[in-house]
Amino acid sequence: MSAPVQQLVESMLAGVQALDVDAATATMSDDIVLYDPHYPYPDMVGIAAVREGLAWAFTQMASMRFDVERWFFGADGTSVVIETSTHHVLKMGSKRLDFPQVFVIDTNGGTRDDGEPDALRIIRMRAYEPYGPHGSTGFGLKIGHGIYRITHRRRLR
Repeated sequence: MSAPVQQLVESMLAGVQALDVDAATATMSDDIVLYDPHYPYPDMVGIAAVREGLAWAFTQMASMRFDVERWFFGADGTSVVIETSTHHVLKMGSKRLDFPQVFVIDTNGGTRDDGEPDALRIIRMRAYEPYGPHGSTGFGLKIGHGIYRITHRRRLR
């Protein structure tokens, strides 16, 4: 099943690189759990939270690119780890951000919880970076995240 999972991940990355929330989230389950420390709310639970996070990211970036260096497929064929070279350009100041990144991605394997067939979807995704943003970029992100959290309060379920 690694080929369908690879195609699913490539489709999601293409949506992100196109700065297209709909295309990026079309590959995700409604109850996705996504963690990425670059976002104001790193832990995003549910498609609405992920869409909000991506919409925020796309307002900050002139471009986003992920070059997948290596694929590591799980033995069951429903999960993958990808190692990427990440290349983004911020809108403000046209600052380039180039860094390595790893994503751990789990899918539903094309089945629902009850075992019935379903569309293949990403159900969990976690991003890892070898370092946090430092210097003026890190400081700017902290300020930006703080402002976003003040102006976009999370609602408790």
